[in-house]
Amino acid sequence: MKDPVVQVAPPPVHPFGHVLDCLSRILALIGGLLLVAITLMTTYSIFMRSLFDEPLLGDVELVQMGCGIAIVFFLPLCQMRRGNVIVDVFTLNAPAKMRGLLDAIGGLLMGCAGALIAWRSVAGTMDAYGSGEESIIMALPVWWAMLPFAPGFALLALVSLYTAWEDFTGRSVTS
Repeated sequence: MKDPVVQVAPPPVHPFGHVLDCLSRILALIGGLLLVAITLMTTYSIFMRSLFDEPLLGDVELVQMGCGIAIVFFLPLCQMRRGNVIVDVFTLNAPAKMRGLLDAIGGLLMGCAGALIAWRSVAGTMDAYGSGEESIIMALPVWWAMLPFAPGFALLALVSLYTAWEDFTGRSVTS
């Protein structure tokens, strides 16, 4: 029986990769802290609802906004660590250079998608700001929650292009 292939990305050697790695870790840390805050807020709301029939109004809105931001903030580190889902059924026995080339193509596609979503996030944030759109219960401006998406997706695009370059040049473990 063959052992499964485990892909673990080494720490970046290139200075630009090191900067991207540090920025990705900082965003992921912020995302993690945001999830902790959401968990505490939700616990408080459930506690207040159970004991005093006084839930925190708008808790669902805050959870939706916070989870969206946290997910976007985790994506760059996930890409840097090569933790995104890959389907290697067809490439499991392929030569390392072929896998590296396919991973590079995947990184380029992820980079393009990240850049496109970052651009559209900026446009959406500006539109929400201009229209004055607010959340239903708390009347929070929606653009506040949308604002962090653009930098998160922009960093994802940069990290994806960097990992594609690593894969294409053969500098990563996965190739």
